Amino acid sequence: MSKVKVSKGNTLLLHGPASAILIEGKASVLGCPLSSRRRLIVKSWRSRPIYAEEDSVIDVAYGEGGGFEIVEGDTIPSEWRSFAEKASERPSCVCVYGGVDSGKTSLATLIANNIVRRNGSAIYLDLDLGQSNICPPTTVGYTILRMPCPDISYHRMEFGEIVGYTSPTPIVEKHIEAVRKLMSHISEKYPGIGVSADFDGWTSGIQALKHKEILLSILRPSILAAIGDMPDELRESCEKLGIEYEILPPPRSVRKRPQEARKRLREIAYERFLRKAIVRKMPISWVRIRTTTGLEGPERIMKHIQDLLLRYSEYSGEILDETIDVLEELAKKKIGVLSYLRDPNGAFSGIGLLTSFDPRRNYFRILTPYDAQIGELIIGTILLSVEGEEVYAESPLNLLKPSPSGKPA
Repeated sequence: MSKVKVSKGNTLLLHGPASAILIEGKASVLGCPLSSRRRLIVKSWRSRPIYAEEDSVIDVAYGEGGGFEIVEGDTIPSEWRSFAEKASERPSCVCVYGGVDSGKTSLATLIANNIVRRNGSAIYLDLDLGQSNICPPTTVGYTILRMPCPDISYHRMEFGEIVGYTSPTPIVEKHIEAVRKLMSHISEKYPGIGVSADFDGWTSGIQALKHKEILLSILRPSILAAIGDMPDELRESCEKLGIEYEILPPPRSVRKRPQEARKRLREIAYERFLRKAIVRKMPISWVRIRTTTGLEGPERIMKHIQDLLLRYSEYSGEILDETIDVLEELAKKKIGVLSYLRDPNGAFSGIGLLTSFDPRRNYFRILTPYDAQIGELIIGTILLSVEGEEVYAESPLNLLKPSPSGKPA
């Protein structure tokens, strides 16, 4: 551990895995006061800016790959702080647009913290499928804040929806439909509470811009913050929808994460939502079952699983013995098909790993922390280990293929 002195107006950048606790002075993280009673924990591959509002002494500890640095001045642009203050003046929806590693989550957290400080509560809406903070990757969701928070990943979703892939690119309609459901739920349960919406990082190309225009038409924010740049097409969309917008500079210091680091963050998130999982064996006939690609019926679902395992075999070079139950063999290696559970009322209740599916003997097995009644099981297109490792993910091209019913998957 190190006791670090930070002069008023400067920033201690803490890189995870690391922790910090305030010993003397006054400091904050994204508008949330740093506590002298509770340690700030920063997870691996993440960073947090601790801004000294007074001369401060901060006790810092870090593990392998972590560390800290002192930066002169405030790494959060003054424009961000002004925007967050403005956005919190009246409860409404505020959207944050930006590319990968642009600081979207930090800005959305700063906005949510300002809304909480001014109004007592705020909704944080997480729409990023690959780098989700409050819900499992491949899903979207929201949480309600009653007090400022230094790291939104401390929270879990209050309500979520299933999309089924780590990017909206091949399944745009599913992402959009999930967002519609979330906004409907928010408007019914929390009318009048301000929303800070963190968009996904898909910004390149015409399809990405069309996707964002549709999201804006659903969310109807009072204002949009664009980090770094804003395409003309998006400006036109805002003007057409009557949405104010501001272009904000990127933060002074952004820790760019390589693709491998982003994949590792997803795996940490999967593992978090699989923690304390138990094996559940149930009759297939007791539960509504379908796939994320729209297939229903035990035989079609079995074919979906077999095709997924065949493509995994081709991808990995692992020769699978078709005379045995391959899914159960993979289960011995603690690998299963990423699947999603709904309760009897249809609410998304968690994820699990499908480890066996036997229509002939009318049962399936799933490894999941969800222990209540299952209303629906939705089987995905990703092979995942108990530790959260993405063993294999279906090609986006296969997700674009029409289902046997003739409708798009």
